Amino acid sequence: MRAAAVILPLAVSMLVGCAHNPPPSATPAPKPPPPCLSQLDDLPFATCLLTELDQVWTRELRDTGRTYTAPRLTVGDGARGDRTRDGGPDRAFYSPRSGIHLPTRYLMAVHTAYGPRAQMNLTFTMSHEIGHHIQSLLHPGTDVRVNDREAQADCYSGVWAHQEAADGKLNSEQFRAAATAELNRLSTYPDEVATHGDPAQRLASLDKGLHSGDPAACDVGPLTWR
Repeated sequence: MRAAAVILPLAVSMLVGCAHNPPPSATPAPKPPPPCLSQLDDLPFATCLLTELDQVWTRELRDTGRTYTAPRLTVGDGARGDRTRDGGPDRAFYSPRSGIHLPTRYLMAVHTAYGPRAQMNLTFTMSHEIGHHIQSLLHPGTDVRVNDREAQADCYSGVWAHQEAADGKLNSEQFRAAATAELNRLSTYPDEVATHGDPAQRLASLDKGLHSGDPAACDVGPLTWR
């Protein structure tokens, strides 16, 4: 019995010793680069996000045998002739000639409304505007109702968010919540609902793309994906 009493503490002592001397761990993998949303300044954020937008749409168009070309991006106030349809610099807009514009007054309004969360709201804005770029690439000069054009851009925004979430780069629920907030804010402008639809209509278009992830689900009249 005494021999057993000696062996047991010795075994316990050996186990405790092992606990204090764990085997060396493998070298940790390097951390991935910070996401675009970690960029607090508008220019690096928008530049980073445009790259991610370009990546998804390059892939989508390549899968159908077509080539994607990136739009220009202006953060702040561009040339005097670059204005929204109603002539005001208080909203983001797309021009086939000069690309995506995020005017200073628009950026200030978004930051005032959402504070440190503004980048997610701007993510919706840029994904909508690049939807207009896709329209310009596929159907240059095609004349359709402005509401249909805007509805498709909202849907394309949802398609991009679906793909970005699948790539692990975006939280789709946070994106949808930010889009909803921005749609509600924009609806306070007198002409916004007339040209773009009310927030419920726009959210339905966004959800069509967000749930399907298929650009063809966004077809409107002659503005078709294939």
